[in-house]
Amino acid sequence: MNACKIVMYHYVRPIENSQYPEIKGLEIKGFNRQIQYFKNKFNFIDSDQVLRCIYNDIPIPPNSILLTFDDGLKDHYLYAFPVLKKHNIQGLFFIPTKPIDDNIVLDVHKIHFILAKCDDKQKLVMDIFSLIEQYKTEYNLESPESYFEELAVPNRFDTKEVIFIKRILQRKLPQKLRVEIVRFLFEKYVTKNEKEFAKDLYLSHDEIKEMTESNMYFGSHSHSHEWLGHLSEADLESELRQNLKSFSKINENRDSWIMCYPYGNYNQMVIEKLREQGFRAGLTTEVDDAMLNQNNAFLLERYDTNDFPR
Repeated sequence: MNACKIVMYHYVRPIENSQYPEIKGLEIKGFNRQIQYFKNKFNFIDSDQVLRCIYNDIPIPPNSILLTFDDGLKDHYLYAFPVLKKHNIQGLFFIPTKPIDDNIVLDVHKIHFILAKCDDKQKLVMDIFSLIEQYKTEYNLESPESYFEELAVPNRFDTKEVIFIKRILQRKLPQKLRVEIVRFLFEKYVTKNEKEFAKDLYLSHDEIKEMTESNMYFGSHSHSHEWLGHLSEADLESELRQNLKSFSKINENRDSWIMCYPYGNYNQMVIEKLREQGFRAGLTTEVDDAMLNQNNAFLLERYDTNDFPR
């Protein structure tokens, strides 16, 4: 069967003695050890092999593995790229185009660094409760307690408090209010200098060019890292249109386009719109081996780095 393991990475960086020791990521030593583990156990494949297997039924080697890196982080250039290049492994890097084009920090990453900087997650919850009460009438909001009851459901990586903070700020509140609250908390806990922070956080176009020239693959992670499956048809079309303005210049080979769904979120309309734009495959965050065939092309499952020894 044409099945492979696809592994998902986000932050790969020095963490323990850094300014953000609570950021959820993989230490460089752990990354190096995990790559060696994979070399001993699996056969690395690349994006071309994946697409040829899906659309031309060309088999991949047994025990195949594919490495993917989300969010267009400078970590990937500084720490992952040199290791991959050394071992002649192709990494697949999925970039949101807005932060790279506009030099801003996406709300998803602001939330990560707010969480990493504030040790007391209950204090953050209380901050959000207070802000919800402050804007309750203006935005016709429910009580903060009712939001907490609905959203605070722990998963395999996060506590109920962390999940509540993420979900209330990622998608539950009205967008205009979400942006305002995240900006306030980011300035309170992290920094007021967003542009300098963005410059240090995301890949530059020159770094992307260098990585591409060394056989790294670049796919799309949308424009502004929205929950694509929650967008209206008009908003989804706008999101994809803005994304393709830059992405089509980063990856000019339309036959190789792969979308990595932000938050792993998609629906049938998202898949249909991607097909219309020329995308060939889509990556989810559902945990399993990926079956490489046309029926599953836009439903490719992935494992997290934490699912393997490191």
